[in-house]
Amino acid sequence: MSIVTRRGDDGNTDLWFADRVPKYHPQVQAYGALDEAKAALGLARSTAPEWLKPEILKIQKDLYLVSSDLATLRGKLGRLAERVGAEQVAWADAQVARYEKEIQITDWVISGDSPCGAALDMALTIIRRGERWSVKLRDEGYIDNPDLLVYLNRVSDLLFLMARAVDRGVEVPSD
Repeated sequence: MSIVTRRGDDGNTDLWFADRVPKYHPQVQAYGALDEAKAALGLARSTAPEWLKPEILKIQKDLYLVSSDLATLRGKLGRLAERVGAEQVAWADAQVARYEKEIQITDWVISGDSPCGAALDMALTIIRRGERWSVKLRDEGYIDNPDLLVYLNRVSDLLFLMARAVDRGVEVPSD
């Protein structure tokens, strides 16, 4: 079976549950940014120290939940088996607190001290773009999940701290 469907040849694409929108639609912009972020996180994970790989993988998986929320029209969100929620936000909050015990930021940071740190920085900037599109979607009534916005905001902070830990060679102990 080919991956080529030809359904997008007309400039439209499928959202979840058979809804079609133009490829420039804000929902496509938002989940497209998160697709890019997941790829950047894959690059980060491929170069990360072993202790960090499971955390990056968890974020990648959580971003699939966010993407499914973004790829579903508001009236059909109840059909999703799982959505990003308070559990993912609490995890991200706990991780930020954990990293802040080990990493203090006292000056401007310039990305590029390590390949993994640079990939994490790239992922966080892409997530911030997805977050901006998500705010637009909320403001225009397309999404209604407040945990989605909080998670994106928090996880980008977490990625910043992860990048600093990797760049400085600091292993952040798990709780």
